Amino acid sequence: MSTYGLEGVLSWAQARHVAATAARPLPATPARLDEAVGSTLARDLVTVIDDPPVDSAAVSGFALCGEGPWRVGEHDVLTPGWAAPVEARAPLPRHADAVLARDDAVVERRGDGTTVVLAVDPLSRVPDEAARPHLGEGIARQASIAPAGHVLLPMGRAVTPAVVSLAAARGLDAIDIVRPPVVGTLVLGSTLLKHGPPRNGHVRDALGDAVPAFVGALGARGNPAVRAPDRLDLLTQEIDDADVDVLITTGSTAPGPDSHLRAVLRDLNARWLVDGVSVTPGAQMLLARLVDGRLLVGLPGDPVAALAALVTLVSPLIRALRDDPGVERRRSAVLLDDAEPADYADDTALVPVSLDSTPAGTQARPYAMTGPQGQVGWARADAIAIVPPGAGYRGDVVELLDPYGRDLADLPRH
Repeated sequence: MSTYGLEGVLSWAQARHVAATAARPLPATPARLDEAVGSTLARDLVTVIDDPPVDSAAVSGFALCGEGPWRVGEHDVLTPGWAAPVEARAPLPRHADAVLARDDAVVERRGDGTTVVLAVDPLSRVPDEAARPHLGEGIARQASIAPAGHVLLPMGRAVTPAVVSLAAARGLDAIDIVRPPVVGTLVLGSTLLKHGPPRNGHVRDALGDAVPAFVGALGARGNPAVRAPDRLDLLTQEIDDADVDVLITTGSTAPGPDSHLRAVLRDLNARWLVDGVSVTPGAQMLLARLVDGRLLVGLPGDPVAALAALVTLVSPLIRALRDDPGVERRRSAVLLDDAEPADYADDTALVPVSLDSTPAGTQARPYAMTGPQGQVGWARADAIAIVPPGAGYRGDVVELLDPYGRDLADLPRH
């Protein structure tokens, strides 16, 4: 295997496709309802018992037996001429043959101390001792809504608060979800500062907090970043021992014999999947598969280039592991100004933009995408414009990603 991985860099679209197909969905696992939101259903959500489980009241009112008027009492078993108050969805007393809705009932207290209920005539709305609901009216029969085993939601659906509410209402305490990917971050470079402003020739680590937050927003479990030692043997041990599904490293992605990361991947017999992308910024990103199946994404050390690599490789990779198909259709916008040119003529440019919605459509105003001002632009961005080679001029139509690299049909509008 070549020390430098695959021959030739990939286009941006090719690299995204490789990342999206490099991993299979993670195994299904049961999850409590309070921890399942944000994941994906691994199996169909089905009813565990008949709904309703027994004959129940479809409306709040009075369960009836026989002809009226009906004497009212709290009974588990009704006999002709008796009624019992019931609430909607509550089980019915035995021998109930209809439920009279509360709005269609008149309750009377008689001189002998008994309470009776009468139905009103449906046309005149006058109490009538001969009026009564039809046989079975107001009753929800057992399993009439859904029998046990009925599919409520198909697998692959995102678990939202509404899904959790549905599962709880059907008596479930846990549901099967695709296990969220566990992602680790190794910050390479012992000279990076952990606190405070840049000083004494050293720069602040700008990625140790950002990378776990990025993957967390995509539905993964981002472990706190670990500072990796510059020694080859210790870096090898850190990568070899990381108990994660995806390991993200920062820095040391440039080709050459001085790259500790590349030397370690060679020693671990890793398989390169992406080794360089024709994109500005972030060309020196990489993706490799370790022999045990774990995936490693190498981000360039420059913060803006690293953000571009997260959008390009990490977002589709996390989506694949979560079995999240995402949205197929992208939204487009018209550039209001020329975008900063890419480094090379055949590069795709990832340009942070602000969005404005007008009757004529969505318009995008580009920010700087590289350098110190590039960080400001990426922080301000409503979306990331995908500018193909040869494009990027005022009036060009560009496709958009959200700032986490997801294909969305509806991004925030201003």
